[in-house]
Amino acid sequence: MDKSSFFKNAICNINEFYKQQYSEANAEKLIFETLNKLVQFSCGRIYIQSLDEYEVKYKYGSTAEKNSIREDLSISGCKFGYIEISRTNSFSNEEITVFKTCSVIIANIIKDIELSEIVKMQVKALQDGIEETKKQNKKIIAADKVKNSFLANVSHELRSPLNSILGFSELLQEQFIGPLNEKQLEYVSDIRVASLHLLGMINEILDISKIESHAMKLNLTEFRLKQNAEEVLNILKPLYKKKNINTSLNIPEELIIRADYQKIQQIFFNLINNAIKFTHENGEISVSSKTASNNLIIYVSDNGIGIERKYLKKIFKKFVQVNPDASKESSTGLGLTITNELVKLHGGTISVESKPAEGTTFIIKIQNVVI
Repeated sequence: MDKSSFFKNAICNINEFYKQQYSEANAEKLIFETLNKLVQFSCGRIYIQSLDEYEVKYKYGSTAEKNSIREDLSISGCKFGYIEISRTNSFSNEEITVFKTCSVIIANIIKDIELSEIVKMQVKALQDGIEETKKQNKKIIAADKVKNSFLANVSHELRSPLNSILGFSELLQEQFIGPLNEKQLEYVSDIRVASLHLLGMINEILDISKIESHAMKLNLTEFRLKQNAEEVLNILKPLYKKKNINTSLNIPEELIIRADYQKIQQIFFNLINNAIKFTHENGEISVSSKTASNNLIIYVSDNGIGIERKYLKKIFKKFVQVNPDASKESSTGLGLTITNELVKLHGGTISVESKPAEGTTFIIKIQNVVI
């Protein structure tokens, strides 16, 4: 075969390299079979670098012949192996030229296979990770159900006697059972305050559990907002009276909204209770509202110690306690988180404005609730 015919035939057969679908399983067979169509040989070896030596990766034929040619396998000038073929008769210059060209193609094929195997391993690892995550998630969900059931049962068992304590202490404080001296009234007041605090913490733990499990739903009814807030102020009366805090309520009698009565009451409870904690003796707390069309805005303000700017952005996150050293009372760090979630449950937003040593105002905006 003359040179021209040889190279034309070589060009046609070189294209065979690009038509194959290579994998680790078939690479040896396809590479050597295709190469043999271009340059005939009886024995072939592809060596790949492993640490400080080269090891046979792919082989063709059994025994090397006396005449052989060899080319390095490299990508971007970086050698990673070499290919060697042999036969009994010598190789022509044209065959050596084609072999050099083929070695470049083969180098790329081998690297593509390596990359493909790495990708497969990564995909498998990812799939294994996903499966493991699914298993862990199932365990977490199961554990979460157990936790929620436990919290519900415990909170019920604790709240029932606490409510009894609060009820009886109120009867004692109002002296319905008989007259009490000043010291006895002080003890009764302390019992009520401690019971209210403990009840609030129990409710917060249960509520955050309901929120996280998406079990909290709205029970919408129409009611007077002022009455809702008045009941909260009456419940918290022992707390703010103990610090001689003056409270004011500026909500119109005729303002009726459609919302969840208990959850709006809890919003008031959490915000007013928070204000009591961080307002000094003889301080002031005000609760007011404003309407625009059928949209409601609620303000809960105090002239307490205020909140530093660095806390304002994270004030509604779980377990964040603002000015933890300023209040002597223990806290779950969940009150404002729960308040934020309850407001969002109503489709509203809550924000805060505060200046250290001047006071704090929480602003709640809820659309389409005013009747």
